[in-house]
Amino acid sequence: MMDRVKRPANFEHVFKCLKDEENIFSSYKDILIFAACLAKSRNSKPLQFSKSSEPIPLHVFNSEYDQVVIYTIAMAHFKTDQGIKLLSDDNINERIKIFEEYAAAGLSIIDQEILKSGNKNIDCLSDFILLERNPDMLLDQLDKI
Repeated sequence: MMDRVKRPANFEHVFKCLKDEENIFSSYKDILIFAACLAKSRNSKPLQFSKSSEPIPLHVFNSEYDQVVIYTIAMAHFKTDQGIKLLSDDNINERIKIFEEYAAAGLSIIDQEILKSGNKNIDCLSDFILLERNPDMLLDQLDKI
């Protein structure tokens, strides 16, 4: 059983910018949660990656919504009964892998639309995050649960 969530190494600069430089997020875990929700809300395809930075222990994902996000993204990935099957404890590895790949896709969106566009300041990053919040987005749907 997986006990860690991988962080895609090719987006390490995104993590450092959002947490260490601009202090928009308080943890790398929170960045992964936001990035996965961003990718899923935009119907992005999961982004596979092979090289990982220091993984985050699974027990760190223990806030009220963390596990709900991981389960919801995995279930929504399959629009069939297969998504329901992911709820069993036997499928934790697959749930985590799907979550990791959506997080990677979200990190790619942040990297392309914000950081590589030259808008690397806290106001632009904050505005980007606020613009992603609308009533139809996954983050708001999770708030209602």
